[in-house]
Amino acid sequence: MTDSRFQRAAVLLAAVAALHGLIYVPLVHRHVTTDTDTYVATADAIADGSYSTPLRAGFYFTYPIGFFDLTGVRFPPSPLWEAQEKQAFRTPGYPLLLAAVGGGGPGLTRHVAMIVQAILLGLATWVLALTVRRWWGAVPALAATLLYALDPYSKHYVALVVTETLATVLAVATAYAFTRAWQERSTAWWTATGAGAGALTLVRPAFVLAVPLVVVGAAVARGRRLRNTLAAAAAAAVLVAPWLAWTTHVVATPVLTAWGEGFNLLLAAHGERLGFQAAEIERDPAFLADLAASRQTAPAAAALREDPYAHPRYLRRADVELRARARSLYSDRLRDDPGQVVWENLYRNYFLWTAHHDWYQPDGLALAGLQLVDWVLLVLATGGIVLAARRSRPSFLVALFVLAYSVTLSTHHVEARFAMPLRGFLFAYVALALTVAYAWVAERRAGARRSTTAPSAGFPPM
Repeated sequence: MTDSRFQRAAVLLAAVAALHGLIYVPLVHRHVTTDTDTYVATADAIADGSYSTPLRAGFYFTYPIGFFDLTGVRFPPSPLWEAQEKQAFRTPGYPLLLAAVGGGGPGLTRHVAMIVQAILLGLATWVLALTVRRWWGAVPALAATLLYALDPYSKHYVALVVTETLATVLAVATAYAFTRAWQERSTAWWTATGAGAGALTLVRPAFVLAVPLVVVGAAVARGRRLRNTLAAAAAAAVLVAPWLAWTTHVVATPVLTAWGEGFNLLLAAHGERLGFQAAEIERDPAFLADLAASRQTAPAAAALREDPYAHPRYLRRADVELRARARSLYSDRLRDDPGQVVWENLYRNYFLWTAHHDWYQPDGLALAGLQLVDWVLLVLATGGIVLAARRSRPSFLVALFVLAYSVTLSTHHVEARFAMPLRGFLFAYVALALTVAYAWVAERRAGARRSTTAPSAGFPPM
């Protein structure tokens, strides 16, 4: 296939992916989730030249009781809702995008944000095609791009004001830069790879794992190892270090986010698994007792009104306490019943990649069909990763990153949406398995035809 034909096909599939995402915009009843308000408020703060948001931006609603902060402290409607806090919960990556398009609030700017997200998803699809072509060639690349363009799950996030789409394009772009860096031994591409990992971290802190892995990759790849390693590390640090300096100022310690890691770790430590999901755990008396204990240092209303550092520092203290409790519980359970803990982690690792859990859940045969699709994709992707190990070093190393991310995340509470930014890679390995299988079948059939049409030994053709 010529380069021009490949590029035309890749651009067409990218357009299909973007339009596919836009289709869902009028079909989605609500374009926001419980996360949206903090992103929009942070974007507004950036537009105003600050990084302080109203307390209400971080509240969630529990029917029919009312509004709570992230730790479960109740806040009845009052002027306190408008008290400002220094924002250390949301990293600035996605709010910067929203600020650039008008804030992402209700009305026109929200629809502008969704149009921009559709464009970004189209861009991610095109870059995925370029990346996979460098790994295995044009045919697997277009197969992967077609599968990804038609996949509904990732397109759902075009219609929601959340981070998944921006994280997707950054993840794919970082993989592309890494592939170029590895193949061309280029310091410029290693710099781009480090910058991509840093930017991805500022959008979704869980992807911070990419930063040390990129630095290690630069250190072991061929080329000017020291120079490439320093370039990758410096590029990531230029983006991440200012945020760590900010959180150090706000909560007195360098963190990527003031809240969340301890809470999610505690959910997993309490045994999140098949039949005992997060919703059940959050109603369990033992978990509720741990959560209540972390609220003992909650600041009084006067402190919240007067001190913009009071609430973020409280969130950090509470999360540290939850993390300590989770580690203690994990340690006790590993000692008493290690097999059960390992099984729970394996299940969460699997659950992370079952995209049907991130969608409308039908009943009966329809649900079984969605589950079957997930299982087939996981089996094919596993086969693709095995094949990638012998066909392209960058593709196999990206697979190792995906696996490391999955295993690391599965020690915490997981949701299927957490894997959405990496879903394009899943389809890449699926496409490799399918194209190799197709080529093998075609070769066998061709061999069979040759054997049936070849003249028998000792008898000349008539």
